[in-house]
Amino acid sequence: MLRDQQDYLMRMIAIAAAAVARLRARLLEGDAPDEIVQEARAAQGELLGKDAGMLRMLDPSSAAHVLGDKLRLEQWAELLRVEAEAQRRAGREAEAQSLETRAASLSR
Repeated sequence: MLRDQQDYLMRMIAIAAAAVARLRARLLEGDAPDEIVQEARAAQGELLGKDAGMLRMLDPSSAAHVLGDKLRLEQWAELLRVEAEAQRRAGREAEAQSLETRAASLSR
């Protein structure tokens, strides 16, 4: 991988990690769950780039294979967990459980 590409990926991972921390704090503060869901999805889009839509449609194993970067996978899984918690607080338990399952599969 070229140095510029590696630097770009590391910046995207750092931005995603900061988003996770910020969104978790907002959850603790009791902010509106739907806003947190939107921000978590936007952060996922930034982290995954142009392939975000395709990666979301793939099963976790295939998505992990296509993405191929363990650090990005870990941050994606963390963003999914934050989104799951916001969904749960919004009363959408089935969606929350689905997101948590996907996050767990991506983390393997």
